[in-house]
Amino acid sequence: MKKICITLILIVASLISCKNSNEKNSSQEIENQNDVKIVEKNEITETKNTDFDITKIPLSSFTIIDLPFFNLPDGYEYSSKYNREYESIRFWTGNDFELPEGSLFYGRISTTENKQFSILELTKNLNKVFTDAGGVELFQGKVPREAILKNEESNPINDYGLSGTAYGFQGYAKTWTYVIRQDLQNVWIQLNESDDRASLYLSILKTKPIEITSKLINADQMKLALDQKGMVTLYINYDNNKSDIKTEALPTMEEIFKLLSENPDLEISIEGHTDNVGNEQYNKQLSELRANGILDYLTNKGIKGERLKSLGFGDSKPIAVNNTEENKALNRRVDLRKIS
Repeated sequence: MKKICITLILIVASLISCKNSNEKNSSQEIENQNDVKIVEKNEITETKNTDFDITKIPLSSFTIIDLPFFNLPDGYEYSSKYNREYESIRFWTGNDFELPEGSLFYGRISTTENKQFSILELTKNLNKVFTDAGGVELFQGKVPREAILKNEESNPINDYGLSGTAYGFQGYAKTWTYVIRQDLQNVWIQLNESDDRASLYLSILKTKPIEITSKLINADQMKLALDQKGMVTLYINYDNNKSDIKTEALPTMEEIFKLLSENPDLEISIEGHTDNVGNEQYNKQLSELRANGILDYLTNKGIKGERLKSLGFGDSKPIAVNNTEENKALNRRVDLRKIS
């Protein structure tokens, strides 16, 4: 009987212990679940990407006409600087890249002789100038690598008129971004720390609408140029480093088709040309593909192939020296040459 009592006591104790253990584990599981929910909530909050809204930036009445609109602090100067009448570059807002278009100033700030460079001194001076003009600092820090790579896929740096040194964040350097919102324009400012620790890159873009000054060369004008000069030069838009004809070039393509349709005895040579960016063989192949793309377009529309010839000359026949972006654009052309 004594043994039975002891056995029953042990069984009851064991059951109580299991119950307590189960209650403890259950409580711990609930606590862990709550923790998970809290973490998930925090992660959503931290990674939420709110769109930049420039209308939330206070308006500035400070007059900005020419760029740059301020003087550098004592002991600092531009070791190089450029102005572009119309350009677009990327500005990091802290959430994403904005690509405003307009007048651009770009310069590299360094020190004069016997002046020691101080990034702290320089950025504090510039911050004072920008904020006095009504500017708001949008970002200070390093742009996330994944954001740069993602933006590069849709907006390759080679699509812009400035070299890679205009974008310090391409090298993952420290970046400062400001914007000055005004009634008729916005002024975007970006500073990029240089890796030489002795200079700072500055980009200022004043937004403005593009002025369309080009006019479509119609079939009659093409015919006149072919009769008088034996050739006509056209500028047809292609995707960067591709032979695909862009939608905005289709009106010009239709005028070439009209020219050939209205002049059934006309035979032409379609000759593609590029600037000198890239190696010689690549440029020749690209120009051949682009010229042949025009030929294919015309034959698909019903023009007989024996009336057409396509050639690619790459960068071997420039009409301007490839020393500026404007001259390079002139060299990226298609010539229609009269055969008979």
